[in-house]
Amino acid sequence: MFDLLPSRTGRVIACGHRGHSIEGHENTRPSLRRAAELGASLCEIDLRSTRDGRLVVFHDDILDNASTGTGLISQMDYAEIARLRTRNRNNLAIEGQPIEPFEDVLVYCRDLGLALIVEIKDKFEGSEYLERIVSLLKQAGMFERTLVSSFDYVVLRNIKRLAPGIRTMGINYHRLVEPAATARSAAMDVMNTDYPQFAPDIAESLHAAGVAVSHYVPPPQHFALRRSYGLDYLQLLESYMHLGLIDMLVCDDVAWIVDFINSCGLEPTRLEFAG
Repeated sequence: MFDLLPSRTGRVIACGHRGHSIEGHENTRPSLRRAAELGASLCEIDLRSTRDGRLVVFHDDILDNASTGTGLISQMDYAEIARLRTRNRNNLAIEGQPIEPFEDVLVYCRDLGLALIVEIKDKFEGSEYLERIVSLLKQAGMFERTLVSSFDYVVLRNIKRLAPGIRTMGINYHRLVEPAATARSAAMDVMNTDYPQFAPDIAESLHAAGVAVSHYVPPPQHFALRRSYGLDYLQLLESYMHLGLIDMLVCDDVAWIVDFINSCGLEPTRLEFAG
């Protein structure tokens, strides 16, 4: 199990959002490999289920926006999806990649030395979906290297009941009244708050309860324009990090987030795994 609270020792986990997706196709081997090369110890990927029950690594429920295909993934068998290739959302002229089965991506990341955040995107009934995830994590030797995340805190509670040793992350868009109570209700190990809703009191409450703090931030271009108008969020973010309020920074641009952590005088942590 890797340390989810590196802020206690002046370190921060650099996490690639869908890999190093700013320069390529999200949720693909090249984006994951590049994230590792740039200094990420952890990457977030997304899960969808096909009509015939295969879990694939893809963000959207439809294929139209980020692949050469069209239609709902849930209405297609894996054999149909395997013929498609990814497509960059920003129309970068780069080679398309396969939409891969979850189990293949797990083995690839294990061999890269990457830990993962696996975000469950689908709505489902019963426990079979979660049982498949747990089984594949164990088969790939990635159970202890993975956080399961969701916006659906009932899903997080249920997978924890199914596999008590698993670690989970709740995704939060809000400034919660009682962050620690919310985290406890789902037995989550980490809570992520997206920019710009992050606030110090959220982190303080979570840390007091032993829950790690993750913060998603957009790429640097977003902040550059606002800084020219006199709003410098990155200066605030640096102060939060020096106060030890953040354990993990998540961004599409791994190179920038690693440089930013270093520029704050902190250290991007390298996760170590047994075996």
